[in-house]
Amino acid sequence: MDVNQTRYHLVYGQAEWSPPSVSASPGEEPLFDWNSTDATLSLHRELFIFPKPRGQAPLDVENRREAARDRYGNWYWIGPQRDEIRFLGYGKKLFQHFWSSGDGACSSTTPNGAFFVPAPLAAPNFVMSGLTVTTDHYLVVGLISPKGLLIFDLHGGGQPLQMPWPANVDFAPFDMTATADGGLAILDRSNKAYWEFDRYLRIRGQETSVASSGGSGAFQRVDGTPQPSNLQAYPTQITASLAISLSALQDPVAIEALPDGSVFILDNPSPDSPPRSYSVVYWLQQGISVAPAFTLRGALTQLVEAPADHPELTDIRGYDIAYLPDAQKALSGELYIAGIDGEQVFALQVGDPNSVSWLNVLPAYFPMRSFGGKAIVAAAQNIYYDFEDRWWALTEQARARYVSSARFLLPNASSNPSSPSDVPAFDGKQPGCVWHRLLLDMCVPAGAQVKIESRAADLRQLLPSAPWQPEPTPYLRDDGPEIPFYTSPFSGSSDRVGTWELLFQQAKGRYLQLRLTLSGTGRNTPSLHALRVYYPRFSYLKQYLPAVYRDDRASSSFLDRYLANVEGFFTVLEGKIEQVQFLFDSQTIPAEYLDWLAGWVGLALDSNWSESTRRLVLSHAPQMFRQRGTRAGMIRAIRLGLDPCPDDSLFEQTVCRSYDCPDQAAQTAFSVRVVERFLTRSAPGVLFGDPTDVVGPGSTTGSSAWTPAQGSGPLNQLFQQYLQGLYGTISSLNSAWGTAYTSFTDSSLLLPAIQPLSKTQTADWQRFLQGTIGFTYIPVMSNDQSTYQQFLARQYSLISNLNNAYGLTGTDAYSSFDVIQLPAVLPASGRSLQDWIQFVSDILPKQRNAHQFTVLVPVLPSDTPDVQLKKQGIAQTIAALEKPAHTDFDVRLYWGMFRVGEARVGLDTVLGQSSRSVALVLGSTYLAAGYLSYTEPWNITDRMTIGRSSAAAPQCCGRGPQPRCT
Repeated sequence: MDVNQTRYHLVYGQAEWSPPSVSASPGEEPLFDWNSTDATLSLHRELFIFPKPRGQAPLDVENRREAARDRYGNWYWIGPQRDEIRFLGYGKKLFQHFWSSGDGACSSTTPNGAFFVPAPLAAPNFVMSGLTVTTDHYLVVGLISPKGLLIFDLHGGGQPLQMPWPANVDFAPFDMTATADGGLAILDRSNKAYWEFDRYLRIRGQETSVASSGGSGAFQRVDGTPQPSNLQAYPTQITASLAISLSALQDPVAIEALPDGSVFILDNPSPDSPPRSYSVVYWLQQGISVAPAFTLRGALTQLVEAPADHPELTDIRGYDIAYLPDAQKALSGELYIAGIDGEQVFALQVGDPNSVSWLNVLPAYFPMRSFGGKAIVAAAQNIYYDFEDRWWALTEQARARYVSSARFLLPNASSNPSSPSDVPAFDGKQPGCVWHRLLLDMCVPAGAQVKIESRAADLRQLLPSAPWQPEPTPYLRDDGPEIPFYTSPFSGSSDRVGTWELLFQQAKGRYLQLRLTLSGTGRNTPSLHALRVYYPRFSYLKQYLPAVYRDDRASSSFLDRYLANVEGFFTVLEGKIEQVQFLFDSQTIPAEYLDWLAGWVGLALDSNWSESTRRLVLSHAPQMFRQRGTRAGMIRAIRLGLDPCPDDSLFEQTVCRSYDCPDQAAQTAFSVRVVERFLTRSAPGVLFGDPTDVVGPGSTTGSSAWTPAQGSGPLNQLFQQYLQGLYGTISSLNSAWGTAYTSFTDSSLLLPAIQPLSKTQTADWQRFLQGTIGFTYIPVMSNDQSTYQQFLARQYSLISNLNNAYGLTGTDAYSSFDVIQLPAVLPASGRSLQDWIQFVSDILPKQRNAHQFTVLVPVLPSDTPDVQLKKQGIAQTIAALEKPAHTDFDVRLYWGMFRVGEARVGLDTVLGQSSRSVALVLGSTYLAAGYLSYTEPWNITDRMTIGRSSAAAPQCCGRGPQPRCT
């Protein structure tokens, strides 16, 4: 409803846009498509079919040679004479010879029938057919002559193993596919069967009856239930009964495996008798149908407009298939079928196997340029085809084809309503309603058009007999939607996408129907997002002009419609004035006004922030102003710049850590930290969240029972014992210090009060203060003398008071505070010792750490050095803007991880990848933080990766190459 109380009907969403007349009847081509990505209705997209070149014969499936790709991107295929395997290395342009019958092989059969035990074998003339690479990195090649298989260990290298086939068992491999469990399936086209192998390349057999233990054997079920009478056992001999029959098929030409072990079979019925131009896809599990056979006859009916005299253009006859599983949904994905003409590949979405139409052709055009005819291969989440002994990824080409025009009714109208009272219509609520205007959020490309017709009546049953009235062509509004401060999510070119408007000319009556005709050039289509029909018309003629202007019917109708244009302009302005509160809400204000609203509170929004972050900051501006310059405010400001997706939780949770607000268990531990230096005056920074400050002043705070009332003697004795434990003998101490003490109990060997001049003495003295003395003792240097004098002046005010407290008289008394020197050793006892301990444990730590703080920025193990430096720079800039003027700071990066010499496992512990599982990246990875291989195949079950010598690699005869992945 607008400011004039004019209401509107809204058409939005698939249910309201797609009436029954939009959906095609079974076998008919649909007229419209619903695009769920942008919630639009458009003309039906057709599939582009590459025209068959005149005189070009279809590909012969018999000449197809199989190919496969390993995990490293290397390609293998059978040579043109079928006696050689060729190899194309990753990133290479020229293929190489990989292996042929002249290179020799090893037999896997010995008199005891064991598998893969090498024995010398004379080199026969191999005829190869079918090839695949298993997930365990074995290259398996089928042999027609002599019957059997060749198995190459691509990881261990060495010569292949030959697996002969029994002479009395028919076997003619044609196509192979690797299974997800490391095995494979082999299609025997000639004998209409397929074989399944496990990861150890043993044929999967049927259940074989074995003697049951009857519960008396060594192994029994835990729950006490009886053992089954039949157990799965692998047969030791290959028999014809182990093959899975495909006798019901006419010509099975391709096989592809699914993750659950089931397979797709492509069957090509004979094109001669009777003539058939289509293939059939079967979904089988152990030879049993998982889904109904899917006939590709007329599969393109809904995507291709075939002429009546050539209906076969909607059929699909395949040459080869490849399957890409959906990683997010089990037993789903896309099946790709290479057309028999070798010009394009058809993509079919795999759906519910319980449905008759479990395959749906997608309107995506995948051309193949000069297809070599070897095969199409699914690898690395893509489909590849061969071209001049090189392999190219299948790429969709933008060759959009659409229905040229189509029409439908609104609201959801059926062409044959059950009764006149059931006719769907927009209801104007009052007889004689004058329908006002129609607005459409849509895209109309150049050459496309949306034509709108209307009919209205005061009774529903009269609508079907009312004539259709053409309405003006909608025009694109230059000021956007008519709804105040509303921005349509439908985006595109500004001269083609937006809100289109028309003013109804003759639509008068309580009930209204609309007929929309969409037309395009065949290469484009209008796209409709939302439609609004306003009613009744707010008439300036009736509301503001004298009745004399309504005397003449023709002129008053024109004037009413003329003034409606003015009314539309003013209504939008009045609506924005009425809804001005939208401009003061950070969540509803249009994005272009965010900086304007921020100016009301003197806030400058960072141009690098996303729109959601700018709205977040604006909504919490009062809180940020209250906390500016505080520790919590600085942490929030820095996190706004570093967090990828900040949200309200940043302002709802306290940003303090568990060490100073333990009740906030929900606070994220591994986050930005601000450690104020004054906190570390008596304890190391690690206690306050700084993992880089493990050993600091007072790291053993609280472990000492000494007090100044005991005098300095116990501290001197503790220092002597520390040195004796450190050096062992007094001569070692004298040698290191350059002194001449007689013993560790020498009366002159006392604890220095200030930092010694010798570097060795200084290091020993500082270690003693940090780890042994048991309380905070800041190392004092000679430049701290003025600070000590000022402390005493504040403590005593007059020098006479100090002399009296220290018991100084005569020449020993100080004349002023300026002549007081730093003591060389600890005062013996009394007030002077007490003042000195207070100075080094309280006064000096406060002064050195006052008005300073450290910003700690977390980095992840995956962050590269550039990312780390960028984070540090952002934190540096924001902290400089947010800090109080009298403070100083530094920014450090930290890892909440294990460190050599300490182990802190807690909420801030981050576990990253070991260097054993991270590949080195030139110019990015630190030395010793990765290894030189791209991918280590640790998932291969029968391999050893450290100190390995493949136990299965035979010492074979022959002088063939040693195939190995490098």
